[in-house]
Amino acid sequence: MSALLVTGTDTDVGKTFVTCALAHALRTQGRRVTVMKPVETGVTTVPDDAERLRTAAADDAPLDEICPYRFAAPLAPTVAARAEGRRVDVDHLVALVTQRAAAADVLLVEGAGGLLVPLDGALTYADLAVRCALPVLIVGANRLGTVNHSALTARVAAAVGLIVRGFVLSQPAPTTDESAATNAGEITALTGLRCRGTLGHLRDPRDAVPLLDTTDLV
Repeated sequence: MSALLVTGTDTDVGKTFVTCALAHALRTQGRRVTVMKPVETGVTTVPDDAERLRTAAADDAPLDEICPYRFAAPLAPTVAARAEGRRVDVDHLVALVTQRAAAADVLLVEGAGGLLVPLDGALTYADLAVRCALPVLIVGANRLGTVNHSALTARVAAAVGLIVRGFVLSQPAPTTDESAATNAGEITALTGLRCRGTLGHLRDPRDAVPLLDTTDLV
């Protein structure tokens, strides 16, 4: 199984953008890509993130396989599910990840928030990654605070035995701060992780393709 979990240091740090960019990059290499957004919250009609992933990967699978759990409240998955009298079945997600990974050369799984975001009770995205043996790519926003957040994420991953394939710094907002010039180097010095790309504020994920290092990523 060739798969990767794209996790974040927080919400709104550019995970979907980076995952879409990776899908485009891998497709240009001739690889067949499938995608998953296991849980999307804040969904009123269609799951926007999942639809963006689906388009970037040219994945024609049913939406229920790409994004099996959608909830209306913009809250952590376990809380949003509870508000609707439902729950996220992690066993079902594990089976779907295995099935989707077998259907293509690469499966990209986009998480929600970070590794310790709860899916069902105390079960988190980190637990899902462990059960599916998913290596991890960390995405952080290139702004003040990302050094700490990236290092914390890397340590959580290491503590549960996950392989981290590196990190990408994105710029979701049009402006950033002076830390942007040094964040990547500081994260590498602190964690030993490879920087897979430092992205500016881009509109189209395809524009990020030449800026990403996908060597031995997945």
